[in-house]
Amino acid sequence: MLLAILMIATACSGSSGIGTSERDAATLVPDAVFEESLLLTSSTLGSMATRIPEWLESLGASSEEPDTPDAVSLNINIIVGEQTITATLEDNGAARDFLSRLPLEVTLEDYNNGTEKIFYPDPELSLNDTPRGCAPIAGDITIYEPWGNVAIFCRDWSESSSLIKIGHIDDNGINLLQGTESMNVRFERQ
Repeated sequence: MLLAILMIATACSGSSGIGTSERDAATLVPDAVFEESLLLTSSTLGSMATRIPEWLESLGASSEEPDTPDAVSLNINIIVGEQTITATLEDNGAARDFLSRLPLEVTLEDYNNGTEKIFYPDPELSLNDTPRGCAPIAGDITIYEPWGNVAIFCRDWSESSSLIKIGHIDDNGINLLQGTESMNVRFERQ
């Protein structure tokens, strides 16, 4: 149920009540439904802090802030065989695009003799709202912009303006990806 409450401040002596103001409002908005009014006068303003929430509650409304949805978790699982490692994604456009595609099963291929494990997302990840350039360390999940591939670094590497960091493997999880062999993995939301 959607409940809209419009509060209109009117000036009256207080002794005549609010009836005339309600009738005037009803002529301006003939299809509106008017609920019980709350009259605050100079003599009752001191109790306003308690009277307004009570009045709203009597109307089935609340003076509390509405609940906001939880922020989207940037934590993911990477499943390698029977083992699971965790990673935390960056809060940028490319990482959010990657997250939106999960779950995702890929084959990670070795690149540069165990330096990186790579795969090519299809289509390429969106790079909107994503800062460029990083000096990757072991465990960083990046995009190599010229080729559009995702590269997970198993070793530290030199800075490149063509690398875009989208996450990092937590703790010592990168140890599971090290070596020169290809491997099938599954990326999932936590």
